[in-house]
Amino acid sequence: MNALLVDLGNTRAKLARAQGGQITDVCSVSATDVQALAGHVTRLVEPGMDAWVASVAGADATAAVVALIASRVDGPVRQIRAVDPVPLVSNGYRKPEQLGVDRLLAMVAARARVAAPVCVIDAGTAVTIDLVDASGQHLGGFILPGLRMMRESLLAGTSIPSDAEFQPGDELGRDTATAVALGSRYAIAGVVERFVVNTEPRMHVVLGGGDARELIAFLPSGCITLDHLVLRGLAVVAASGSPECVGLLSCC
Repeated sequence: MNALLVDLGNTRAKLARAQGGQITDVCSVSATDVQALAGHVTRLVEPGMDAWVASVAGADATAAVVALIASRVDGPVRQIRAVDPVPLVSNGYRKPEQLGVDRLLAMVAARARVAAPVCVIDAGTAVTIDLVDASGQHLGGFILPGLRMMRESLLAGTSIPSDAEFQPGDELGRDTATAVALGSRYAIAGVVERFVVNTEPRMHVVLGGGDARELIAFLPSGCITLDHLVLRGLAVVAASGSPECVGLLSCC
């Protein structure tokens, strides 16, 4: 059965249909544009469809979106949280509720692609890096500022000129803008290399997020790029939603 998938962030909402664990008809809209969001929901919904939501937005914003979706779908609206059991991955946080559900679902998406130890990188406003072993156990990870945030925080705290034009083919910065840009990229790559290259067996690397293209050249060879990680993870959860599994998930 098809399902409506919604990845609700603080600034953007992504929507898609799920078909047999895969995603189609992906679209994105401002999380605060209720009219546009309602229009996309109406366009994507089919008779008998249920909905699966992952949200890192505030409680009020999440509740409003869930109510909007519930008014337009025939089936239940299920909100997945980090404490819920999901296929392929076990939450490794000491306090499971503190793990972002976006990170959990990104790991699910990566494990659905790679049934082996994996390092999952989601490069957006922030960069999250999570390590998962061969059994699907989340080992932990890192949260770093994203490329733009690194640059802006550096420029805000110094008198470095705010020149955004850099030379993307350089390995070393021979002008200030390139030095700043390369520094942020190598900082992220250094963390990945520290925990991936020296592992046995060597971890696969799965990379997603808006800055994936900016980072891939700095990461270990063989890195797999996978877009829409959260939506893909939601699709895997929805496809595994047997009555027993669904009963364990948070349902709105």
